[in-house]
Amino acid sequence: MSKQNTALLLNRYIWLLDALYTAGSLSREEIDRRWSRSSLNDDGSTIPERTFHRYKDAIQELFQINIAFSKSRGYYIENSTDIKHHELRKWLVSTFAVNNLINEGELRKHIDFETMPSGQHYLTTILEAIRDKVRLRVTHQGFCKSEASEFTIAPYCLKVFKQRWYVLAESKHDDKQLRVYSLDRFIKMERTNEKYVIPKKFDMHDHFFSYYGVTSGDKTQKEVVRLRANALQSKFLRTLPLHPTQKVVESTEEHTIFEYYIIPTLEFRKELLSCGSAVEVLTPQSLRDEMKKQIQEMIVMYNY
Repeated sequence: MSKQNTALLLNRYIWLLDALYTAGSLSREEIDRRWSRSSLNDDGSTIPERTFHRYKDAIQELFQINIAFSKSRGYYIENSTDIKHHELRKWLVSTFAVNNLINEGELRKHIDFETMPSGQHYLTTILEAIRDKVRLRVTHQGFCKSEASEFTIAPYCLKVFKQRWYVLAESKHDDKQLRVYSLDRFIKMERTNEKYVIPKKFDMHDHFFSYYGVTSGDKTQKEVVRLRANALQSKFLRTLPLHPTQKVVESTEEHTIFEYYIIPTLEFRKELLSCGSAVEVLTPQSLRDEMKKQIQEMIVMYNY
């Protein structure tokens, strides 16, 4: 099956999932009525019964989501609460559902998307390599490298951050250490026949938990970081926390003090600097001093 046909089927699976998830339950007739209005339906036809059950079985296999049936309710998602608590499934359903609406035409004029650098075309290759546990031969040139280099990687997981896709991979080029590579820095990528094993103890969320963003492998120890945010910035941080460990330790009308248990990496410091005077580092002193140094260098630059 071609990649185009695979993508078309995936869109249809997600369409069916979203229709049931949104409605709660639907009869076959109601599903066909909704399908007749979908931008994915080119000829206005209904979904044949055998095709419907193939879609249902494929959804169970791909997403571990069971579409059940009862005479009183019709078809419904048996484990719908799993979607709410499973970030990847929730992202897939919401993303494809919005994409299908946009493809209806007129709505395209009313949504402005942030673009992402090139590299997305490697996603399928990497995902298939993770599934089949085969290494990839890549040509890569980091921003700090004057020349590209060729080596093999064993991909562990994918992560998106700040409009870029990244892959966490074990590399023989770096003594089998886990490294993060931005997909837009790859020049070439191809499968090998060399197999690898992801350790059973590896957990993607645990690996990145101590960091902000995609930085990993930093030898710095985790520290208790306290920030004081003004009233307006506090509202942004409450609704979109910087890190899962975020908690409020003091709150007044003028400010809120937030606490984190995190490794204060370069990415974290950049994020704090982007808040300007709305956020002040209180502790640790080493981070406060580093922020002060960066601000003083900026003052010198702007006074030039």
